[in-house]
Amino acid sequence: MPPGSLIPFAPPSLLHELTRPWAPEPGARVLVAVSGGGDSVALLHLLAALAPGRGWALAVATLDHGLRGEESAADRRFVEELAASLGVPCRAGEAGLPDGSDPPGPTDPPGPAPPLAPAPRTAPPSEAALRSLRRSFLAAAADAHGAVCIALGHTLDDQAETVLQRLARGAGLAGARAMARWAPPFWRPLLGVRRAELRRLLEAAGHAWREDASNREPHAARNRLRLGTLPALEQALGPAAIENLARAAELARDDEELLDTLAAAEEARIVTARRPDAATLDRRALAALAPALARRVVRRALAALDPEQPGEAAHVHAVLALARADGPGTEAHLPRGLVARREGGRVILSRPPSAQDTP
Repeated sequence: MPPGSLIPFAPPSLLHELTRPWAPEPGARVLVAVSGGGDSVALLHLLAALAPGRGWALAVATLDHGLRGEESAADRRFVEELAASLGVPCRAGEAGLPDGSDPPGPTDPPGPAPPLAPAPRTAPPSEAALRSLRRSFLAAAADAHGAVCIALGHTLDDQAETVLQRLARGAGLAGARAMARWAPPFWRPLLGVRRAELRRLLEAAGHAWREDASNREPHAARNRLRLGTLPALEQALGPAAIENLARAAELARDDEELLDTLAAAEEARIVTARRPDAATLDRRALAALAPALARRVVRRALAALDPEQPGEAAHVHAVLALARADGPGTEAHLPRGLVARREGGRVILSRPPSAQDTP
């Protein structure tokens, strides 16, 4: 029997996830990020089945990081063939080829993308570096196809892993909220769906997918969570434990959005002067805030100066210590060249001026 649509096998709850209010508008162009794994392959099949009724125009993007040799090249070919079988244009990219090519730009036609060329490396790249590379590639592919959003195949299991990993690292609400279903341009319609459910759908409809052997390597923290910690938690507390971790992210997100709104109002009162390379904060007003709001005001002020500034707990604490005069010294040096300095009733955050700051 030839493979068929996943829709007849999909429970109403899954279809609801795909068509909630944050789904793309009718007629929208949607780029689907597909690695070849079961999650993203199921997402592509589901969106391809729903696209005609929703008026969506789909395109596929797949990136070969070049870390697994022929295996990852085979994943890329699998995705290209799958997209062709569905009549969906595909943009494939290869990373790690030292030819100096730039990422594909908005004027490049759909089709094979020029290879991305990060700096030569002697050690495996970090997860953060790979994520940044993928996002750059996906953004360029979305531009090339005129896509208004990029659909990602993250599942409820991925959300639970993210929550647990961040809590173990000492994250507060901002970290515990984990991934958002809609964070423009990224759309994650499967965050409420278990990974195993997607594979059951693929098997029921007769569709194949690829397995990435590196997902079973124990040296990666995410893999240890996936293969050991979460199954043990589920065995000890039942399947609801995984769902409740993901539910905790939703609750944290709701609380964080309210606190962000309150912090924005306080920031407008406490930041008394602002330049491209500096911000002046009312020290006493900042010190008088409830800790939860004070931390957020500082993070917002740091992010306004440098969006790449990590704003980690230790850095925020250093700024608040200056505001409260909790210790010796009148200056704290933060990552990426930022400096916090106490002067009388003020805390001044500054960074070295860049060329963009020059009139």
